[in-house]
Amino acid sequence: MKTTKYFLAITYSIIWMLSACTSNEEIQRTKVNLGGSWQFVIDSLNTGENADWAKIGLPKNKVREVNVPHTWNVEKGLEKYWGTAWYERNFNINKKNLSKIHRLQFDAVYHDAIIFVNGHRAGSHLNSGYNRFFVDVSRYLKEGENRLTVKVNNSMNRSNIPFQNSFDWANDGGIYRNVYLVSTAVQGIENVQVSTSFKENNGTVKFKVDFISPEALSQGGISLKAVIKEENQKTTNIIFDDELKVKLQNDSFENLIAVEDIHLWHFDNPNLYNLTLSVFENGIKKDEYSTTFGFRHIEVNKDSYVLNGEEVRLVGVEWMPGSTLDRGMAENYSDFEKNLKLMKEANCIYTRFHWQQDEYVLDWCDRNGILVQEDIPYWGVNTPMSDTLLNNGLFQLHEMIQDHYNHPSIIAWGIGNELSSHQATTTAALQKLYTQAKTLDATRLVNYVSNQTHWGFPSENEMLPDVSSSFDMMMFNEYFSTWYGQSLDSVPNALERIKREYPHKPLTIAEWGICEPQFKGGDERRSSEMLQQIQMYGEAVGVAGAIYFCLNDYRTHMGEDFTYNYPQRVHGICDIHLNKKPSFQNLKSISAPIIIKDILVSSETTEVVLEGKKGIPSYTIRDYILRCGEQEIPIDELKPGEVKTFEFKNEAPYFTIHRPTSFEVLKYTLSNQTSNPQTLIQ
Repeated sequence: MKTTKYFLAITYSIIWMLSACTSNEEIQRTKVNLGGSWQFVIDSLNTGENADWAKIGLPKNKVREVNVPHTWNVEKGLEKYWGTAWYERNFNINKKNLSKIHRLQFDAVYHDAIIFVNGHRAGSHLNSGYNRFFVDVSRYLKEGENRLTVKVNNSMNRSNIPFQNSFDWANDGGIYRNVYLVSTAVQGIENVQVSTSFKENNGTVKFKVDFISPEALSQGGISLKAVIKEENQKTTNIIFDDELKVKLQNDSFENLIAVEDIHLWHFDNPNLYNLTLSVFENGIKKDEYSTTFGFRHIEVNKDSYVLNGEEVRLVGVEWMPGSTLDRGMAENYSDFEKNLKLMKEANCIYTRFHWQQDEYVLDWCDRNGILVQEDIPYWGVNTPMSDTLLNNGLFQLHEMIQDHYNHPSIIAWGIGNELSSHQATTTAALQKLYTQAKTLDATRLVNYVSNQTHWGFPSENEMLPDVSSSFDMMMFNEYFSTWYGQSLDSVPNALERIKREYPHKPLTIAEWGICEPQFKGGDERRSSEMLQQIQMYGEAVGVAGAIYFCLNDYRTHMGEDFTYNYPQRVHGICDIHLNKKPSFQNLKSISAPIIIKDILVSSETTEVVLEGKKGIPSYTIRDYILRCGEQEIPIDELKPGEVKTFEFKNEAPYFTIHRPTSFEVLKYTLSNQTSNPQTLIQ
């Protein structure tokens, strides 16, 4: 590794000297999308590598054209193909740009990828199918046309997480997210990590800059210009603009900036900031890199989440991506947005993802106000926490945190789901993952999700306490009336016992819902039970939040419904085509932070009495808007338990209440009668 790094440093220095001799012009960063038409072939017999396909090209009598992003597991006959396939396309490099550093950016390949350029093996990314990665291909490029070949494998194996078939979503293989060619000068920035803190309206911005080739930077000649500007706000003020001298320490540059008059990030006011860094060498601009961030603080006490110093009890819904029938895990941005908008329409302010998501999804959550727990994909009691799988988890955790560190919407990292929560091996492994996560990021919560918390403390057996209690927020998948073979009557006593056994930790219900056709009763049962359960959670001491499972019926290799070529679980408040079921409106209603206490309708005006909800969810609402016709009545502030009355003219047969982000919280249609009080028809 040291020899390779030394070789690259010498190579980049030579490239830089040659380019410096020929031009004093700025060398700009470029990012070329390599998506679209690729050649593709299935290699079920694994003959491609021995046949030198990377050198001679994919066999013309076998290939066909596909559009990347792509997964083969949505194609007829390939739904359950778990093996090797190859992708190939050409791209051009002109002579002027040949001196740059060229890196291929793969937003994700599931789950093993080996990258070849012009027949040379340029790099690989193994056993980590949901994280973004880069491959430096500079040394393999030539002027003119270049051939890019990618060998992909999605075989279930014992080295990957998710482990074997122990996961409840689609096993979609392919280059299923975007691919780019990123080209920079040798002085280019590789990554910028931004941390913030604040007191009242004053803040600090600490950023760490990693360079692609720190060995190639000229000593003393490098400077940065930093500009911080408001983004996703009503104003676009520049709050910092100055030049910084760069002195590298451990191949990185760190700096701390004090700023004033900041606006905090909150799910109802998702204020962002843009940091743009320009790299200069001896006065010549070499690179420019931008990232967004927010001022946001998260912690917990024994009963609730604490967001920016305010106690909040949260409610949300989980979405299982990769369920668009014709695209699967290769969903496009439009697919993402349809699901995310439905989540917000259902009053979702909190979600978790069982695996690492595309940058677009997290950016949308940043800009529209959804709190996120993002997990590494350990799932199920059949996942052994061996050294191999632990090392894989540590690797994926590092990739995930490094890649997604700047997103204010992410409040927690998840280190596992439904493992053997009371076993010593699992406990020891998760403790190592927790320590690693806290070392990489001390600003966020780190949680494990258990389905065994209700087993209770050990008595005469050797079972350890539930490992979820060892971390920042206890998280429990509550399925008493379904998977646990009991009834909803068990829930209150179980929650009371959990609080008694783990008194110093708050609890989040990380999943709850009904899976069909495994369990009968349909959507009518789904609606009825969610209403009962949210009331139980809201009344329980120490329950800080609840995340419903889930938004959509979804594709999964272990599903019980075989309506389509790929099995699915019927678990959603929307079907697999995102058509809303009746339960959607129920979840929207119980997730609203406002209760309508009373309404008085006269011939010309309506008087509505609102109360801030005290159960789950429970948080102070600010800057909400009540609308009726052309009228907009501000709800400046309403705290949990607080009651306020609002009056408006009857300009429309209904009124709505909206968040500051414009998403509708509730809509009520008024009865035509004028008796007092009025019954509302939703």
